[in-house]
Amino acid sequence: MQTAFLITARLKSKRLPKKILMEVQSKPLIVHMINRIKYAKKINKIIICTSTHEQDNPLEEIAKKEKIDFYRGSENDVLQRLLDTAKKFNLNYFANITADIPLIDPSLIDQSLIEYEKIHPDLLVPETYSFGSCMVIKVSSLEKVCKIKKEINTETWLKFFKSQKSFYIHRLKVTNENKHKFLKTSLDYPEDYTFIKRIFDELYE
Repeated sequence: MQTAFLITARLKSKRLPKKILMEVQSKPLIVHMINRIKYAKKINKIIICTSTHEQDNPLEEIAKKEKIDFYRGSENDVLQRLLDTAKKFNLNYFANITADIPLIDPSLIDQSLIEYEKIHPDLLVPETYSFGSCMVIKVSSLEKVCKIKKEINTETWLKFFKSQKSFYIHRLKVTNENKHKFLKTSLDYPEDYTFIKRIFDELYE
């Protein structure tokens, strides 16, 4: 059975335009992210999950160049796009995070999937203040959410799972070295890029 990591990615950011294509060590940040995910032993398929909008064409090209899969679906309905991707690739569950978190930790991806496979919750989410981890989503539960939800703009989608009282949402506990109350590893502002670039420059080798 395939265990896939779906990278939710678009190039529509206004605060930091095309932020996931910004380069560090002569590579776009999303390529660094892909390379880090490849180190996860539990993952045997990586899929860039983007939209059909022409501005996202570079993401398809990156997927082809990096020899990974891609799926192009709804522009605004992220949940439906994820579901359509999962169905296309015949997935029962998948790991997921957005492309603006390039410092994903392959060991935490494996830890998340190992724990998910023990208990099979509707959704596995990282512990509060943790960094480098990911979500794991059960496809049958995602399908239920997509049938019930009334909104089309689902970029911020955790609330749709939390609203289902019958769902079991499991929080992954991580070690103290993988959590910090104030450390920010997502890419939203120029200062985030400066910080992430410094990390790669110091630790890349």
